[in-house]
Amino acid sequence: MRAIRGSARDDQGTVGRSTALAAAWWLAMFAAWIALVDSVALPELLVGLTAATVAALVAYEVHRRGYISFRPRFRWLLQSPRLVRSVLADSATLGYALWRRVVRGEPVHGTTIRIPFDYGGDNGRDGARRALVNLSVSLTPNSYVIDIDPEGHSLLVHQLVARPLDPVLDRQRRRAHDRGIGDGA
Repeated sequence: MRAIRGSARDDQGTVGRSTALAAAWWLAMFAAWIALVDSVALPELLVGLTAATVAALVAYEVHRRGYISFRPRFRWLLQSPRLVRSVLADSATLGYALWRRVVRGEPVHGTTIRIPFDYGGDNGRDGARRALVNLSVSLTPNSYVIDIDPEGHSLLVHQLVARPLDPVLDRQRRRAHDRGIGDGA
């Protein structure tokens, strides 16, 4: 949105909204700092305040200038229960693999797989989908995304214990196949 002369509007909306966004970034960065250092000693708090301020200003400017657009769909939250099930299933898979290795002395093999992936465009919706797919896959303890290849339209994923695709990866593979990307396998 273009700035309107003589009004209280800026590039992203009202000044109040911009202030709220900057404050939200600052609060998130400061909370992350406190969680990571696990200390409320005055020197740590002062460094945390400074680091959170710098990080929030950078995040705000990146957002304000439109370098990164993140526009998730609210309905994507409906996938949260599936993600919880995937985390629990992967935890059980890794627990069983650990038991097999420690108690029975059996080798456990991981794998790296390339999965067709609809990279999408440079808009906020596709950017949010890529980020949330990356987060969803990497949040499960058995697998994590190594690379998202925009030219090859694929995800490179490492699994600590080789197993069939989890629901998030299978859904992305099917989405790519439906759009004629990759071999669909």
